[in-house]
Amino acid sequence: MSKGNSEYEFYVGEGTHLEGASLDIHGTARIDGTFVGKISVKHLIVGENGSVTGDISGETALVEGVIEDTLTLSGKLEVTAKGKIRGKIHYGELETVVGAKLVGEISTDWDGDQTVSQPAVSDRLEAFSASLEEDSDTSDEDL
Repeated sequence: MSKGNSEYEFYVGEGTHLEGASLDIHGTARIDGTFVGKISVKHLIVGENGSVTGDISGETALVEGVIEDTLTLSGKLEVTAKGKIRGKIHYGELETVVGAKLVGEISTDWDGDQTVSQPAVSDRLEAFSASLEEDSDTSDEDL
């Protein structure tokens, strides 16, 4: 670990299991052990042996370990080669490397707009499908 533990506002060390907590941290939290609960944090670091399960929200996260459940970030999500995230994931921007695993419902803001409309492709697909149906009706009449 490159930073000393005193540089984090909240730290869960290896071999430590913290469950049922609800935390609001206005700084950096590093999890090298196990955390189960709700955490709101400016910057989250999940170490290689770290595991976080629950409702997580914040600005940025560096994931070297495992996150499960809900992760909502307004800024950058960085997932290393050993990082794994499973659940509902929302981020502002994403950086991953080969080996990173993300499984679940994954979304981002499109140009900073949190509302996502149906893509125009679906309208074109519906129009295309309708035209195919019309063509098949016409070919049936020709028989």
